[in-house]
Amino acid sequence: MTENIEQHAEGAARSLVELVRALQDRGIERPVEAYRVHSYLTRCAGELRTAVELIEASVQQLQNRGRLMSDSRGEPFDDVLQRFTESSAAAKDLVGALHGRLNTAYSAIGHVAYKDGPEEQE
Repeated sequence: MTENIEQHAEGAARSLVELVRALQDRGIERPVEAYRVHSYLTRCAGELRTAVELIEASVQQLQNRGRLMSDSRGEPFDDVLQRFTESSAAAKDLVGALHGRLNTAYSAIGHVAYKDGPEEQE
């Protein structure tokens, strides 16, 4: 059975929650684990930006086909659409910045070595 888009989004969110739980419960034991986790998180941030762009494009296509309208809350449709567009653009900027910072952290942690034993005392 093929999952729909909402199920994929829910699965991604659930996976991140599980990652946070695992980090809280067990933590990181070796730098290589931090390196790998940062790699995956960096990849996620890049994919998140692409996902927001694709959602924006889908909403625009729905609007172009006349498939969108205002609900019964009384707020003008153009205002709602403008707020969506502005918020999506801001989200893409934030995710882009996050991607850059994660990439920097990922590169930096790659230079950290694992120390097997306690430091020798003089």
